[in-house]
Amino acid sequence: MTWRYQLLQTAQEVFERHVDTQAPGATLTFSLPKVDATQTSNQVEIVRANKRIVLPMVSNTTFALIRDAEAAESDAMVVVNRNFPRGVMNHPNVQVRSPGLPDGVRRMGDLRLACAAQMEMVKAEGLKFRALFATASMFGLRMCDTLEVTKIDVPVGPYDTVTIEDDNRRLVQPIAQANPPQLGDKKWSDNARISYTVRDHIVQ
Repeated sequence: MTWRYQLLQTAQEVFERHVDTQAPGATLTFSLPKVDATQTSNQVEIVRANKRIVLPMVSNTTFALIRDAEAAESDAMVVVNRNFPRGVMNHPNVQVRSPGLPDGVRRMGDLRLACAAQMEMVKAEGLKFRALFATASMFGLRMCDTLEVTKIDVPVGPYDTVTIEDDNRRLVQPIAQANPPQLGDKKWSDNARISYTVRDHIVQ
């Protein structure tokens, strides 16, 4: 797996512009696509002509991007010691996490900011990824406004219920009947919490 360093920096710049207002104190990481969460020994590096920099792994499949001025001004690549299936292209998945959240709970503002950063990477790739996503709506409309909250950063394992809480408001829906709000629904604040449960236990 390889990506241009400048491409990932695009997401990082969106995050840095909006984090103070939308997700104060949050951190940005990138999750490797199509890699089993239990898979170990994954390594991610910035590779440029005369140097390799190993990036910190936050989990088995998640890494943090560091600032590298020389990489930003060169053709540096972010390289993973894993391969995509032949002919497959995928971006790493942007994850934004506010501090103090219980395990398995998402915050609406985090999801909104993660989606905005992800879409900037897609736009930066131009026509190649327009064809890959095969939909004009991603570019003609504000996709992050119309995306359902359960379409981004969902648990890896199974779940049967989605709960959204925002101050005194609470929405609980069995997944089979769920009609979750969209990320752009302003009736839910950035501080709304989303959790997923299976048999009444919160899942990661």
